Amino acid sequence: MLNIIRAELYRFRNSGGFLYYMAAVAVLGILTIFSIDLNALDADLGTTMFNMAQFVYSLILLGSGTLLTIFVGIAYNNRMGYYEIMSGNAPHKIILSKVLSLGLISSLIIYIPTAAFLAFTYFRNGKGEAEEPVMLFILLFVITLHLTVSFILYAMLGRNLVLASFVPYIRFGILDLIVYMLISQEFEKFQDSKLLFLTTNSQMANLTQLAGNKDLITVIILTSVIECTVLYVLVYLVYKNKKFK
Repeated sequence: MLNIIRAELYRFRNSGGFLYYMAAVAVLGILTIFSIDLNALDADLGTTMFNMAQFVYSLILLGSGTLLTIFVGIAYNNRMGYYEIMSGNAPHKIILSKVLSLGLISSLIIYIPTAAFLAFTYFRNGKGEAEEPVMLFILLFVITLHLTVSFILYAMLGRNLVLASFVPYIRFGILDLIVYMLISQEFEKFQDSKLLFLTTNSQMANLTQLAGNKDLITVIILTSVIECTVLYVLVYLVYKNKKFK
Protein backbone atom coordinates (compact mmCIF):
# COMPACT_ATOMS: atom_id res chain seq x y z
CA MET A 1 0.00 0.00 0.00
CA LEU A 2 2.96 2.31 0.55
CA ASN A 3 3.64 2.31 -3.18
CA ILE A 4 0.04 3.39 -3.88
CA ILE A 5 0.35 6.17 -1.29
CA ARG A 6 3.59 7.38 -2.88
CA ALA A 7 1.93 7.37 -6.29
CA GLU A 8 -1.07 9.28 -4.91
CA LEU A 9 1.13 11.92 -3.32
CA TYR A 10 3.17 12.24 -6.51
CA ARG A 11 0.02 12.79 -8.54
CA PHE A 12 -1.30 15.29 -6.02
CA ARG A 13 1.95 17.23 -6.04
CA ASN A 14 2.43 17.22 -9.81
CA SER A 15 -1.10 17.29 -11.25
CA GLY A 16 -1.72 20.93 -11.97
CA GLY A 17 -0.33 22.15 -8.65
CA PHE A 18 -3.31 21.02 -6.53
CA LEU A 19 -1.10 20.76 -3.45
CA TYR A 20 0.13 24.33 -3.79
CA TYR A 21 -3.32 25.70 -4.60
CA MET A 22 -4.69 24.12 -1.43
CA ALA A 23 -1.88 25.58 0.67
CA ALA A 24 -2.54 29.00 -0.87
CA VAL A 25 -6.27 28.72 -0.07
CA ALA A 26 -5.52 27.92 3.59
CA VAL A 27 -3.06 30.79 4.02
CA LEU A 28 -5.23 33.29 2.14
CA GLY A 29 -8.14 32.25 4.35
CA ILE A 30 -6.28 33.31 7.47
CA LEU A 31 -5.12 36.56 5.84
CA THR A 32 -8.72 37.34 4.89
CA ILE A 33 -9.62 37.41 8.59
CA PHE A 34 -7.28 40.35 9.06
CA SER A 35 -8.81 42.21 6.14
CA ILE A 36 -12.27 41.75 7.69
CA ASP A 37 -11.31 42.46 11.31
CA LEU A 38 -8.41 44.83 11.91
CA ASN A 39 -8.52 43.97 15.65
CA ALA A 40 -8.10 40.23 15.04
CA LEU A 41 -4.70 40.20 16.75
CA ASP A 42 -6.19 41.60 19.96
CA ALA A 43 -8.94 38.98 20.35
CA ASP A 44 -8.70 36.07 22.78
CA LEU A 45 -9.02 32.41 21.77
CA GLY A 46 -12.76 32.13 22.41
CA THR A 47 -13.60 35.29 20.45
CA THR A 48 -11.29 34.35 17.58
CA MET A 49 -12.71 30.84 17.33
CA PHE A 50 -16.27 32.17 17.39
CA ASN A 51 -15.52 34.70 14.64
CA MET A 52 -13.65 32.34 12.34
CA ALA A 53 -15.42 28.98 12.91
CA GLN A 54 -17.95 29.30 10.11
CA PHE A 55 -15.32 30.91 7.92
CA VAL A 56 -13.07 27.86 8.34
CA TYR A 57 -16.04 25.61 7.57
CA SER A 58 -16.76 27.57 4.38
CA LEU A 59 -13.08 27.51 3.49
CA ILE A 60 -13.06 23.72 3.59
CA LEU A 61 -16.29 23.45 1.59
CA LEU A 62 -15.63 26.06 -1.08
CA GLY A 63 -11.84 26.05 -1.26
CA SER A 64 -10.10 22.86 -0.30
CA GLY A 65 -13.19 20.72 -0.88
CA THR A 66 -13.47 21.96 -4.46
CA LEU A 67 -9.84 21.16 -5.17
CA LEU A 68 -10.16 17.68 -3.66
CA THR A 69 -13.27 16.77 -5.61
CA ILE A 70 -11.81 18.06 -8.87
CA PHE A 71 -8.63 16.07 -8.26
CA VAL A 72 -10.50 12.85 -7.50
CA GLY A 73 -13.03 13.44 -10.29
CA ILE A 74 -10.35 13.97 -12.94
CA ALA A 75 -8.76 10.68 -11.92
CA TYR A 76 -12.03 8.86 -12.63
CA ASN A 77 -12.54 10.71 -15.90
CA ASN A 78 -9.07 9.47 -16.90
CA ARG A 79 -10.12 5.89 -16.02
CA MET A 80 -7.66 5.79 -13.11
CA GLY A 81 -10.15 3.64 -11.19
CA TYR A 82 -9.85 0.94 -13.83
CA TYR A 83 -6.07 0.95 -13.74
CA GLU A 84 -5.88 0.83 -9.95
CA ILE A 85 -8.13 -2.18 -9.58
CA MET A 86 -6.90 -4.01 -12.69
CA SER A 87 -3.33 -3.74 -11.44
CA GLY A 88 -4.24 -6.24 -8.75
CA ASN A 89 -4.57 -3.78 -5.86
CA ALA A 90 -7.08 -4.79 -3.19
CA PRO A 91 -10.02 -2.34 -2.91
CA HIS A 92 -9.27 -1.47 0.72
CA LYS A 93 -5.68 -0.58 -0.19
CA ILE A 94 -6.85 1.79 -2.90
CA ILE A 95 -9.36 3.47 -0.61
CA LEU A 96 -7.01 3.70 2.37
CA SER A 97 -4.21 5.06 0.18
CA LYS A 98 -6.40 8.02 -0.79
CA VAL A 99 -7.66 8.56 2.76
CA LEU A 100 -4.19 8.36 4.32
CA SER A 101 -2.54 10.53 1.67
CA LEU A 102 -5.08 13.02 0.31
CA GLY A 103 -7.28 13.09 3.41
CA LEU A 104 -4.51 13.51 5.95
CA ILE A 105 -2.35 15.94 4.00
CA SER A 106 -5.35 18.09 3.03
CA SER A 107 -6.51 18.21 6.65
CA LEU A 108 -3.06 19.27 7.83
CA ILE A 109 -2.78 21.94 5.14
CA ILE A 110 -6.05 23.47 6.36
CA TYR A 111 -5.51 22.83 10.05
CA ILE A 112 -1.93 23.99 10.61
CA PRO A 113 -2.35 27.68 9.59
CA THR A 114 -5.68 27.85 11.42
CA ALA A 115 -4.32 26.20 14.58
CA ALA A 116 -1.19 28.36 14.49
CA PHE A 117 -3.30 31.52 14.37
CA LEU A 118 -5.53 30.28 17.21
CA ALA A 119 -2.50 29.31 19.29
CA PHE A 120 -1.04 32.77 18.76
CA THR A 121 -4.22 34.46 20.03
CA TYR A 122 -4.38 32.04 22.97
CA PHE A 123 -0.85 32.70 24.19
CA ARG A 124 -1.08 36.42 23.49
CA ASN A 125 -4.58 37.24 24.76
CA GLY A 126 -5.75 34.26 26.82
CA LYS A 127 -8.52 31.71 26.32
CA GLY A 128 -11.51 34.01 26.94
CA GLU A 129 -14.75 31.99 26.96
CA ALA A 130 -13.15 28.95 25.34
CA GLU A 131 -13.44 25.89 27.56
CA GLU A 132 -10.68 23.27 27.51
CA PRO A 133 -8.41 24.93 24.89
CA VAL A 134 -6.47 21.70 24.21
CA MET A 135 -9.67 19.80 23.47
CA LEU A 136 -10.81 22.65 21.23
CA PHE A 137 -7.72 22.17 19.05
CA ILE A 138 -8.28 18.41 18.97
CA LEU A 139 -11.94 18.74 17.99
CA LEU A 140 -11.08 21.28 15.30
CA PHE A 141 -8.77 18.71 13.73
CA VAL A 142 -11.34 15.91 14.08
CA ILE A 143 -14.01 17.96 12.27
CA THR A 144 -11.53 19.07 9.61
CA LEU A 145 -10.40 15.48 9.04
CA HIS A 146 -14.03 14.32 8.94
CA LEU A 147 -14.84 16.85 6.23
CA THR A 148 -11.82 16.20 4.02
CA VAL A 149 -12.05 12.39 4.25
CA SER A 150 -15.79 12.54 3.58
CA PHE A 151 -15.21 14.75 0.56
CA ILE A 152 -12.81 12.18 -0.85
CA LEU A 153 -15.09 9.21 -0.19
CA TYR A 154 -18.19 10.96 -1.55
CA ALA A 155 -16.20 11.90 -4.65
CA MET A 156 -15.10 8.27 -5.03
CA LEU A 157 -18.76 7.24 -4.89
CA GLY A 158 -19.58 9.76 -7.65
CA ARG A 159 -16.86 8.27 -9.88
CA ASN A 160 -16.76 11.12 -12.40
CA LEU A 161 -15.90 14.81 -12.34
CA VAL A 162 -19.48 16.17 -12.31
CA LEU A 163 -20.82 13.87 -9.58
CA ALA A 164 -17.59 14.10 -7.60
CA SER A 165 -18.04 17.86 -7.52
CA PHE A 166 -21.74 17.99 -6.59
CA VAL A 167 -22.35 15.06 -4.23
CA PRO A 168 -20.19 16.37 -1.32
CA TYR A 169 -21.73 19.84 -1.57
CA ILE A 170 -25.25 18.43 -1.54
CA ARG A 171 -24.32 16.53 1.62
CA PHE A 172 -22.43 19.22 3.56
CA GLY A 173 -23.52 22.47 1.94
CA ILE A 174 -27.27 21.81 1.54
CA LEU A 175 -28.42 18.70 3.42
CA ASP A 176 -26.40 19.57 6.52
CA LEU A 177 -27.98 23.02 6.66
CA ILE A 178 -31.51 21.70 6.09
CA VAL A 179 -31.14 19.06 8.81
CA TYR A 180 -29.78 21.64 11.26
CA MET A 181 -32.66 24.04 10.55
CA LEU A 182 -35.26 21.29 10.97
CA ILE A 183 -33.72 20.09 14.23
CA SER A 184 -33.33 23.60 15.63
CA GLN A 185 -36.98 24.39 14.88
CA GLU A 186 -38.24 21.10 16.30
CA PHE A 187 -36.14 21.46 19.43
CA GLU A 188 -36.14 25.24 19.80
CA LYS A 189 -37.30 24.87 23.42
CA PHE A 190 -34.49 22.41 24.09
CA GLN A 191 -31.38 24.20 22.94
CA ASP A 192 -29.17 21.73 24.82
CA SER A 193 -30.42 18.79 22.74
CA LYS A 194 -27.51 16.70 21.47
CA LEU A 195 -29.35 16.34 18.14
CA LEU A 196 -28.40 19.93 17.36
CA PHE A 197 -24.77 18.88 17.14
CA LEU A 198 -25.14 16.02 14.67
CA THR A 199 -24.31 18.32 11.75
CA THR A 200 -20.78 19.49 11.06
CA ASN A 201 -21.71 23.15 10.62
CA SER A 202 -23.32 23.27 14.09
CA GLN A 203 -20.29 21.48 15.56
CA MET A 204 -17.94 24.05 14.08
CA ALA A 205 -20.13 27.02 15.04
CA ASN A 206 -20.30 25.92 18.70
CA LEU A 207 -16.81 24.50 19.06
CA THR A 208 -15.76 26.70 21.98
CA GLN A 209 -18.66 25.41 24.09
CA LEU A 210 -18.48 21.81 22.88
CA ALA A 211 -14.87 21.41 23.95
CA GLY A 212 -15.91 21.39 27.61
CA ASN A 213 -18.78 18.89 27.31
CA LYS A 214 -17.81 15.20 27.32
CA ASP A 215 -21.19 14.02 26.03
CA LEU A 216 -21.09 16.34 23.04
CA ILE A 217 -17.47 15.46 22.34
CA THR A 218 -18.64 11.85 22.09
CA VAL A 219 -21.36 12.92 19.64
CA ILE A 220 -18.81 14.68 17.41
CA ILE A 221 -16.43 11.72 17.37
CA LEU A 222 -19.20 9.17 16.80
CA THR A 223 -20.80 11.10 13.93
CA SER A 224 -17.41 11.45 12.25
CA VAL A 225 -16.53 7.77 12.65
CA ILE A 226 -19.97 6.50 11.60
CA GLU A 227 -20.22 8.60 8.44
CA CYS A 228 -16.68 7.81 7.29
CA THR A 229 -17.20 4.09 8.04
CA VAL A 230 -20.46 3.93 6.05
CA LEU A 231 -18.85 5.75 3.14
CA TYR A 232 -15.83 3.46 3.26
CA VAL A 233 -18.07 0.38 3.03
CA LEU A 234 -20.02 1.85 0.09
CA VAL A 235 -16.86 2.77 -1.82
CA TYR A 236 -15.41 -0.66 -1.04
CA LEU A 237 -18.48 -2.32 -2.60
CA VAL A 238 -18.12 -0.13 -5.69
CA TYR A 239 -14.51 -1.21 -6.14
CA LYS A 240 -15.21 -4.82 -5.20
CA ASN A 241 -17.89 -5.09 -7.88
CA LYS A 242 -15.89 -2.95 -10.35
CA LYS A 243 -18.79 -0.54 -10.86
CA PHE A 244 -17.07 2.23 -12.76
CA LYS A 245 -18.51 4.75 -15.19
